[in-house]
Amino acid sequence: MKKFFKILSFLLIVLILGILGGGYYFLKTFDLNEYKKYAEDLASKELGRKLIINGEASLGISLVPTLVINDVELANAPWAQYPQMVKVKQLKLEFALLPLLQKQVIINNITLSEPEVYLEVSAQGKENWVLGAEEKTAAKNLPEPKMPQKTAEEVKLPVAETSQEIVNAEPTPANALVAGFAAKNVTIQNAILMFDDLKAGTQVNVAINSFNLSMNSMDAPINISFDVNYDHQPIVGQAVLGSVNEFLKAENPFAVDVNVKAYQVQAKAKGVLKNIMSDIGYDLAVNVYNPAGNFGAPEATLIADLSGNTKNIKADISSLTMVGNVIAGMVEANISSAKPYIKANLNSAQIDLQSFSSNKPMALNLPDFSIIGTAQASQLVPEEKVPYEMLNTLNADVILNVKNLIVNEAVSAQNVALTAGLKNGVLNVNPLVFDFGQGNIDAQLNVDSKTQKIVLKLNSKNILLQDLHKEFVVEGPKDFGIKSGGQTQVFADVTTQGATYRHLVQNLNGQVVTIVGESVVNTGSLHFLTGNILTQLLSMVDLKVNKNPEVNLQCAVVRTDLGSGKAKFPQSIAIQSKQLNLVSDGVINMVNDKISFTVTPSFSLTDTNVAQALSSFIKVDGTLNNPKISLDEKQALQTLVGVATTGPAFIGSQLILDSGSSPCWTALQKTPFANQFPAPSKISTIKNDAVKDSKAAVKDAGKQIEKSVREIRDNFKMLLKSF
Repeated sequence: MKKFFKILSFLLIVLILGILGGGYYFLKTFDLNEYKKYAEDLASKELGRKLIINGEASLGISLVPTLVINDVELANAPWAQYPQMVKVKQLKLEFALLPLLQKQVIINNITLSEPEVYLEVSAQGKENWVLGAEEKTAAKNLPEPKMPQKTAEEVKLPVAETSQEIVNAEPTPANALVAGFAAKNVTIQNAILMFDDLKAGTQVNVAINSFNLSMNSMDAPINISFDVNYDHQPIVGQAVLGSVNEFLKAENPFAVDVNVKAYQVQAKAKGVLKNIMSDIGYDLAVNVYNPAGNFGAPEATLIADLSGNTKNIKADISSLTMVGNVIAGMVEANISSAKPYIKANLNSAQIDLQSFSSNKPMALNLPDFSIIGTAQASQLVPEEKVPYEMLNTLNADVILNVKNLIVNEAVSAQNVALTAGLKNGVLNVNPLVFDFGQGNIDAQLNVDSKTQKIVLKLNSKNILLQDLHKEFVVEGPKDFGIKSGGQTQVFADVTTQGATYRHLVQNLNGQVVTIVGESVVNTGSLHFLTGNILTQLLSMVDLKVNKNPEVNLQCAVVRTDLGSGKAKFPQSIAIQSKQLNLVSDGVINMVNDKISFTVTPSFSLTDTNVAQALSSFIKVDGTLNNPKISLDEKQALQTLVGVATTGPAFIGSQLILDSGSSPCWTALQKTPFANQFPAPSKISTIKNDAVKDSKAAVKDAGKQIEKSVREIRDNFKMLLKSF
């Protein structure tokens, strides 16, 4: 019996070795190149496109059976610009050995080396990956492919089955696709994908440096890594996905965990996909980081939960952090139509606009928020197009609330509330309200992209000037500031129209008014305005700070009338106080940027003298970019001659310098605030007439006083040099 089993064992071993040896010999001697022509004809028959295998095909037998096919080309559509649609330098398939003995084909590895795919849409809208009528007809007319002399029965290979799971799966298109290509590892190296849309005039270039997909079984997670250049921009990342069987059951959630770096943006997403084979949906937790300066945007981090499908997106934003500013809220978008609709409700405890400054580590530059910019650094309005087209890219309703908005170290606003609607290219912001300087501002803005028209309305209530800017707060005896009062009102009603920013400025129409009520002003230094026009003006108007440390301000007005390409100030920059009255009249030409101003101060002669008063007549001309401030010699000479010809210096000066006794009333005529301050008294009017008469008398004297005027002028210049 023992001998019997020994002989039987020997026979079984011989039989197994014979089978394996015979199979090995068959596969080793089996020449796939004999079937190249058959494979080419079969593919051409099915596709209507010529398939050519230029290289050798081989089947390597070892512990890892390997099929290698070299240099494969698939012809392109007849009208396409490239001769081939697909080119593959080498296709390598590595099979599992033991399943082959059980008539199962299990692919361990698929490697595609240097594949090239050229997709194209013609100017007429034809797609080269879709067979045209001519190609279908040609395919039908091709003769049936013929096998080589060895029949299929003679070279019958094991039945192609990827796994028992796929065999038992439902016969859906998705299952068939996966059954045909399932493998434990798929590797793509140095691939090129080019997509030309001649109809749209666009081109996309994708270079796949490396791509790897791996899984241990049909029920195991799928691991993916990739290194891609999309239009010369690197995209690298990793992903862990659900199993193939989960993917085939399309009604079940499919897990995704992705980490990608693209265009310098780092993005992570973890969650599930739903209804993959129909209306794909998603429920993802995302974390996106954009470094400073990328896309011209500040450093930003988004943490949010995204959900939706191909038609609707909902983002529950835990935090959108931009250079330290945190915004939270909800954003919903309907993207089912050509023009998306976005609805947003956002809020923030604090937004600091200083963090968006150009000297911070980011790239978003905001305007200078100082009240008066440095004269030498004035920038002309650029001739750049206003991007109205952006208003037509979507419709939106947005609500934004900011508890504290910091403009700069000295200026901030509280309880900012904005409601904005964008529909069919028309932006309507109503209202925009915020607390400012212990008061509040209510504004409305309308922008119509079709007519290129902009309308702004703004009103304020109960603002205190000393609370607008910390530099208006008196901290020491030598500081400029508001010691008491400071009630301020701001009004704007402005419209404009134009295709460029320059046109918008030139076409401004309307009125802007700022009024400061009764206040006590400390006449110290304006540190935060150093180097600008106002500082230069005040330095020329000697306020005698040592003698008058305080100015009892009755009112101050800045009123601008906009129209005909000009900003006019018709005696409408006015300061009225017990110690000083100041009136400025002028024009800014917004077409050529030229400016022309006169500044006429008047002092109480108990606090000054004639020489000081006359030396304070100022004119400003030049351009916005290069303003020039100097003594208004003509006005000063006329005044001096008036003094000399109408009586004693004291009386003459009193006549001249009291002529603007109600400058705030004058400045506010033809505005909604015309009756806010008392009109000039009868006495002031008579004095004003007297001044006009004295000037007329000087003019009528002509040549008789020309010589004396020149002498007075020269003496006056010498007098000025002594001060």
